[in-house]
Amino acid sequence: MSFKIDIISQNGLDFTGNVDSVTLPGKDGYITVLQNHASLVTTLKSGKLITRSTKEKEKTIEITGGFSEIKNNKLIVLID
Repeated sequence: MSFKIDIISQNGLDFTGNVDSVTLPGKDGYITVLQNHASLVTTLKSGKLITRSTKEKEKTIEITGGFSEIKNNKLIVLID
């Protein structure tokens, strides 16, 4: 059960694909997003963004902040 993710930085599109879960460093703590997650817009703080998929190995990206939006099984993450 996967959903689409786009991770965008100042350099452009860093990652796009389908994942089973994403853990984000939210302002008030870590947030894990799964398929069919409720719509949400949130700010991100410094920490690790972790994507997990049964088709690819786990990926970890260190970020210094940003924003994310999940809506209709698509997650867009804007990172610094």
